Amino acid sequence: MYRKNLWVSGSVTARSIFAQMECFCAVARTGSFTKAAAELALAQPSLSEQISKLEQALNCALFERLNRRVELTPLGEALLPKARALLEDAAALPRHLEAAREGVGGLLRVGAIPTILPYFLTPSLRGFVDRYPRVDLHLREATTDQLLKQLQDGVLDIAIVSVPVQGAGLVVRELFCEPLYLAVPQDHTLASASKVRLRRVSHERLLILKDGHCLRDETLTICNRGSAGFGVSIIPEMARRAAEGCRLIPIDPKAARRVGYVKLQRRYVSKTMEAFTAFLRETCAAVHKSPAHSLRTPAAIPTAPAAEPRTRSAPYRRN
Repeated sequence: MYRKNLWVSGSVTARSIFAQMECFCAVARTGSFTKAAAELALAQPSLSEQISKLEQALNCALFERLNRRVELTPLGEALLPKARALLEDAAALPRHLEAAREGVGGLLRVGAIPTILPYFLTPSLRGFVDRYPRVDLHLREATTDQLLKQLQDGVLDIAIVSVPVQGAGLVVRELFCEPLYLAVPQDHTLASASKVRLRRVSHERLLILKDGHCLRDETLTICNRGSAGFGVSIIPEMARRAAEGCRLIPIDPKAARRVGYVKLQRRYVSKTMEAFTAFLRETCAAVHKSPAHSLRTPAAIPTAPAAEPRTRSAPYRRN
């Protein structure tokens, strides 16, 4: 019977386990204690002692000692693939660490709110995965509150949201600002205006984009409701293409939504995270020519109400 207490109590250390597995694999490979000892530059009694301790810890015989050869027992044959894998993984550790230091790769979990993911983030990601093919990129869509919780819980590495946001241990960096527009029906009294002050529609019902719904679908719904006389709305630049049946009017003074990324504050930052945040800044610089601070966000801009919880997650796939 396997004596678990021998491994847990500390009588068999991780270092001794590794040494025993190394001896075990050498004997299995050479079929001889003498040859295995010579291969490992050990005295044969020392190698035999390591094998004996391993057999005692496992409470089973791993080798059958014959006159001029050594053969694996059925339990030894069962252990051999695992032992080889252990040694191979250990030997590969320096290479993995070196690759982590010098290269960009591995799992990167990115979250975004639905009003940003399909219109800003997803179209840009093809360039990132082409540049860094060793990155396993996973995307997750959820509300701002859900994304921040997932960051704190370690489910996400970084989130793209409307900023500012607050939370213990969070690093928040603004990427860009995008203009906000007043969306009114085509037959609205303000439809022909070149710009509008919000106080001119203070008496009308304001339809709000909900955090947690597809931006295009929500914008179409708002425009349809507006056309039916149910009110007006404020929508971001990203929604312009979806604003069918609406007239979009610049707000005076200029109003904007600030978009940025949020991640946990860490002492060490991976090369992959550095590459991704640099790519975000590069993409924003190309799309939004003016600096982010050239636009200001008025405090009077209404905020969206909380939506029903909804989270979607999937690996990024290249088409």
